Amino acid sequence: MTVEDGTDKAIGAESTRTVLALIEQHLKSPDAKVTVLRRIGPSLICGSVNVKNKEGLYTGERGFVVDLSDNSFGRVPDGPELLSSRSAGFDTKERIRQIYFEKCLD
Repeated sequence: MTVEDGTDKAIGAESTRTVLALIEQHLKSPDAKVTVLRRIGPSLICGSVNVKNKEGLYTGERGFVVDLSDNSFGRVPDGPELLSSRSAGFDTKERIRQIYFEKCLD
């Protein structure tokens, strides 16, 4: 797993290790490409991650949020994941989406 664009320098080595470990733990993709890392406040880190699908093809960058205060990771859900408010984990996915769009985008 790599930080493709050198933005890991902006958040520091320790935070980078934490972010990469959380991505590996949650997405189980050793070939993940991480970009545009940036710190928002004391504990929030935003970025983008591109992972491979079962066919070995990269699926495209998606935003993510890491909260260092509780070591939580959330990748911004895509459209189909938000179609039904009754689907499993909908509230968590919606919260991640809101945090990303409120805090991580300029």
